[in-house]
Amino acid sequence: MVYLQASLKLRAGKLQDFTKMLNALLPVVGKHGMKLLGSYATTVGRLNTVVDFWELPDATALQAALSDPEMAKFAPQISEIVEDETLTLLTKLPIG
Repeated sequence: MVYLQASLKLRAGKLQDFTKMLNALLPVVGKHGMKLLGSYATTVGRLNTVVDFWELPDATALQAALSDPEMAKFAPQISEIVEDETLTLLTKLPIG
């Protein structure tokens, strides 16, 4: 199991559009085993920032989801909503 942290800088006023789009994307990425653990908006810090945490079966799931033809249909909408994005793959440390 690997985890994905997606840090997104949204265009001003686009949080509701982002939420709607993310809900529409869940079934598409879900086909590739991606599970959204949580989506969080900043209250202090960089404005218009969202951080999503995902659980993936393996590192290849991300590329499979991004290559899905259904994902390509969302490209225009994503570019209207998301100004910048940083994706980070993580592994869980053996603590606890």
